[in-house]
Amino acid sequence: MRSNREGLIVTRLRLGLAGLGMAVVAAAVAAVIVAAAQVSADTIVSTPFTWQGETWCPTYRAANGCNDVQQSGSNSSVPFYPAQVTSTGVPASILLKMNAGATETGAFNTQTYETFSAPATISEQINVPCNVGGQIENWPAFWLVTTGAWPAGGEIDVMEGLHGYAAWHYHYLNSSGVSSQVGGAVSGFSGCGKHTYQVNWTRSAITFYYDGTQVGQVTSAEIGVPLASGPMYVINDYAASPTYGGPTTGNVNMQVLNFTP
Repeated sequence: MRSNREGLIVTRLRLGLAGLGMAVVAAAVAAVIVAAAQVSADTIVSTPFTWQGETWCPTYRAANGCNDVQQSGSNSSVPFYPAQVTSTGVPASILLKMNAGATETGAFNTQTYETFSAPATISEQINVPCNVGGQIENWPAFWLVTTGAWPAGGEIDVMEGLHGYAAWHYHYLNSSGVSSQVGGAVSGFSGCGKHTYQVNWTRSAITFYYDGTQVGQVTSAEIGVPLASGPMYVINDYAASPTYGGPTTGNVNMQVLNFTP
């Protein structure tokens, strides 16, 4: 996601100018480059860090310690490193970086500092990179998860790039005590580039919106058990998994441009 990508693209100027004219042009170009560098510079965030009115931990699960290298769990093939979480631009957005070798990536969450309960409406604008075939690269995700026992306490996946395409899910424990889920990829929606993802969460229904259009819903009547009501905390992560994610690709970033609770 983003351009939102760090780095500058500087076009060489082949100008047939001399003397003062060349000096003026050179000074103007230098000024533009310096200004762009100031806007595009990435800064590793502190632990904890404040962004969009919330306090965040630059890790996968804050309970394991904000300063520690965090593993993503058995489903991801790479660990999360706090140093892979950076702030860029004005106003600031957060980059979750995949290194060149696709062996390190980033995540951030509110677990230690803020939890949310129904009713709540939560949204983010997210930018994710795709390959030339239109598949989301790696395994980006924006989700809420229980602070208690999983899946009894519920998990709300607002957006995750599964097998290369944006999908929503709700995980829960059914009436037989079996881990269950509803949801899936959104037909006709790749998730490539910048989009706004939102969930409207109540005790009777959880409704998902992509760019303002409803793409899914789950109700307590549909699944036969009460919906999770919280508390849950928010996680953003950019993992890699040949089993669950899209094409594993190095040197790309997931960008989170805003968070609105």
